[in-house]
Amino acid sequence: MKYLRPLLAITVAMTFLLGLNVALRPVELQPTATPHCKEVVATTASGTVTSSSCDSELASRVSGLVDESVAGVADILDISWSRRVEVVIPATDEELVALVGPAFADMAGIAIRDGDVQRVVINRVRAAPLTPLELRVLLRHEITHVATRDLTSDSAPLWLVEGFADWVAFHGLGLSLRQAAPLLTSDVSALPVEFSGPRRDLAYQQAYSIMVYLESRLGERGVVDFFLRNAALSAVDPAAVDVAGWREFLRSSIG
Repeated sequence: MKYLRPLLAITVAMTFLLGLNVALRPVELQPTATPHCKEVVATTASGTVTSSSCDSELASRVSGLVDESVAGVADILDISWSRRVEVVIPATDEELVALVGPAFADMAGIAIRDGDVQRVVINRVRAAPLTPLELRVLLRHEITHVATRDLTSDSAPLWLVEGFADWVAFHGLGLSLRQAAPLLTSDVSALPVEFSGPRRDLAYQQAYSIMVYLESRLGERGVVDFFLRNAALSAVDPAAVDVAGWREFLRSSIG
């Protein structure tokens, strides 16, 4: 696999904002069953995976990755959180829409808050074709949102929230910046803000690259501290990231 991003392009879009919206309108978790399939709940050491028996292959793959994904996030984020995750794989498109809303039903994975409970919702159609590596990235990204949600301001910028979740998700995979973010160029003059529309995928990859740049300057612990220090603020000083330094880093990393 040369690049992860083309297949994951719709995976992470707007997951954090969606979590905020769902928090304002809790929904009752619908049964993941159809007239021909039964609801199945798989329990792991670090959570549960609720699915339909008709989606047993995908559910098995997800269940096999939950514990290592939670552990991977926890190894990087030494903060207080449950270190557990509830994953739901809706059995039908109608159930998926009921959980996440129609605007987000085409995404592979979404972190939502339903009252006091935070869940990761997996779109079975979008997630089924993902490779094990891609599915691992998806889960770790969404679990990062779950872990950091209570520490993050509702108005935190998406370049910080989504960039950090991607940085955690890709951590330790051994992929180059070009492999993980194939749309990147060094032509940057400001922090990304267009996280919807035709430039959405590029914005996410730029956000990820900011975290990689910060790691080159601050180290792994420094990136975590940077996120925790700024995510709780109602607004982040744009000068917190040296855009000129980021641009030079991109030039040296990807040309």
